[in-house]
Amino acid sequence: MANSVTPIVPGSFTSFAAGHTAYHQAARMSRSNYWRSQRIPWLIVLLALTLTIVDGAIRKWVIGSSFQLWSYAVYFSKDFAFALLLLCPARHKASAALRTFRHWLVPGAFLLLCGALASSTETVSVAGAILTLRGALLLPLMAFLIVPRLPANGLPATLVLITAFSIANVFLGIYQNHLPVGHELNRYAAELAQVTSTESGVRATGTFSYITGMGIFSVVGVWAGMVHLSLAQSNRQRLLGWITLVGALGCGLTSVSRWSVIVDLAMFLVWLFFSGSSFGKNVRIALSGAVLLALTIYTGVAGIFFDLQRGMALRFETAGDPLGERAFGQLAEALRALEMAPLGNGLGTEQIGRVVHITNSLSDFANFESQLPRLVMETGALGLAGFLLVFFGAVMALEVAKRSANYRSDKAMLLATQLFLVPTAYTNIVFNHIASAFVWMIFTVVMASAAGGEKQDASAVDFIGTDLR
Repeated sequence: MANSVTPIVPGSFTSFAAGHTAYHQAARMSRSNYWRSQRIPWLIVLLALTLTIVDGAIRKWVIGSSFQLWSYAVYFSKDFAFALLLLCPARHKASAALRTFRHWLVPGAFLLLCGALASSTETVSVAGAILTLRGALLLPLMAFLIVPRLPANGLPATLVLITAFSIANVFLGIYQNHLPVGHELNRYAAELAQVTSTESGVRATGTFSYITGMGIFSVVGVWAGMVHLSLAQSNRQRLLGWITLVGALGCGLTSVSRWSVIVDLAMFLVWLFFSGSSFGKNVRIALSGAVLLALTIYTGVAGIFFDLQRGMALRFETAGDPLGERAFGQLAEALRALEMAPLGNGLGTEQIGRVVHITNSLSDFANFESQLPRLVMETGALGLAGFLLVFFGAVMALEVAKRSANYRSDKAMLLATQLFLVPTAYTNIVFNHIASAFVWMIFTVVMASAAGGEKQDASAVDFIGTDLR
């Protein structure tokens, strides 16, 4: 008997079942497309952050040299991953906070370009110019364009990633601290560079190329811990925040970085007093911290941290430069640089990386060690003014987002991000590729999360993410 197809009669059980099946198939496809569209951008963000954290490990332990082509590719891999987000479609209209950032970014970028062009009349180092323009101009522009392209639900995954690497790096740092100076795990990305040690042991680098990267990551970890505590709704989440804070502080101690430890403690204290948390929430935070303290004492971790603290105390005693001069001396140096070269002394000339690229060896700083005078020497007074405008615009954008936030937890999270951004950007965001990557990636993640509460139509956004209305 020939096969026959049973006709679907409207209103019959067959038609109902067919419609029901089609509905669920469409729903499953819709959910699949939804999760794919939500997950892919955040997977790219997590990839970019992971590459920022492990690029040093790859360069010093896998490639074995910072002067090979593959090493340069790994060096810029985090930027390439971050740039992939520009291919994602815009999801929402520019928020008030993002428009505030644009208000400062446009004139700041214009002044930076003018300063770079004026300084280029003296001389140009191509390798150094690429690095300077990347940190001062390209990354903030990318951050502005990427914010409308990110969903608002990826902050928790970002925090968990940083927590995991904070814990991994503090244990690795403790191990490195107790190893001999010449051990393979204590080498730098530049194989000929001399490893630094103190009386308490080697200054650890963790998964980073040099000591500075480990110190910067300590501050990043403290930011993540404060955001954990800001958004925590359970004791387990509060305990995770404290674990992140302890791991981050440990990273600073193992690197024996005075700047990192002081900034870590200052950030947390300011956040604790000005986050606006209720008394009940502060009590719960304190109780979860007390539980973690008891666990560290019971497991012996507290003793290890006490030994690291003694090494840090020795570092304070034996350091040749006063801490105040190290922190604020660059302001006077910037004025001196303005007298030396008001229009700049050559774009890219203050980047150590340019010498590495040309001579395959490390070198000392050309004129100054601090960021602001080096920026003056490369871009003059115009470039310095442009950098300050961009930096101020980022802080103000977070302030606008904080004032418009509906919940104390969101306000506390945004305050934590401001406290992270200010000292990191002030210290060395232009001339340190790790600091600049962390600052602008975290800024992008937080701005996208803050904008998530606004249900906006993506059709009102053009291809570069700016508001068309």
